[in-house]
Amino acid sequence: MSDAEDFRAWVDTLPPTEGTVRVEPGRIATVWLDAPRTRNALTPAMMVRFGEAADALRDARAVILRGAAGTFCSGGDLDAVRAWLAVPGMGRRMGRWMHAATEAFEALRVPIVGVLEGAAMGGGAELLALCDHVVAAPDARVGWVQSRLGVRPGFGGETRLVRRIGAEAAARIIDAGMVLPAAEALACGVVDAVADPPADAARHWAETCASDPRRAARVVSARGIPCPDAAAAELARFDACWGHPAHRRALGLDPA
Repeated sequence: MSDAEDFRAWVDTLPPTEGTVRVEPGRIATVWLDAPRTRNALTPAMMVRFGEAADALRDARAVILRGAAGTFCSGGDLDAVRAWLAVPGMGRRMGRWMHAATEAFEALRVPIVGVLEGAAMGGGAELLALCDHVVAAPDARVGWVQSRLGVRPGFGGETRLVRRIGAEAAARIIDAGMVLPAAEALACGVVDAVADPPADAARHWAETCASDPRRAARVVSARGIPCPDAAAAELARFDACWGHPAHRRALGLDPA
């Protein structure tokens, strides 16, 4: 059994938790991160559902990714991390699942647009980086805050941020654990547009791509060629940090 399959099987043994990932299928499909009480923080079960969501999008011509209740995603659910995940080795299993999940979205070969309302933090910022086009609300924020928890990006987001804004700018943002307001995120290329409301602008962009196959092909081609070596290196860095002393101290599991 692979690390990704092992993660999925392990999640099936956990008690039920709040939150889900919903798919509204169609020509313009919408994938909702839906756990409003925790600002759509990702539980292990939501990670599994996210990976499964790609199978429901085979007929879509474009995909909108957004969060419920006016926020995108506050990152990983820290209660779940503290309870079940903060052990060495779990980072590799979880990371391989999320790498495979995000790659399954890319493999659909259709444009993906993100709606950034509220905040996208940590793992939420990584899911946002999966999108070909991101529309942010004027008061939204995106935070690459993994370093504040003693870890690195581990869902493929570091590789995608490098692809989006270049290695030097990505390293500066990730190493500093930066939280970028919408205007600053727009200026450095982390988001592509600021609009109020962002969902209307995102749907217009998706509709335009869905109606123009040549434009859709250009959008998908702009992702570039996947780099397995970069993804493997990212996952190795994530695994090396996960569950180790600095991570556990940041989670409050061990004394500072």
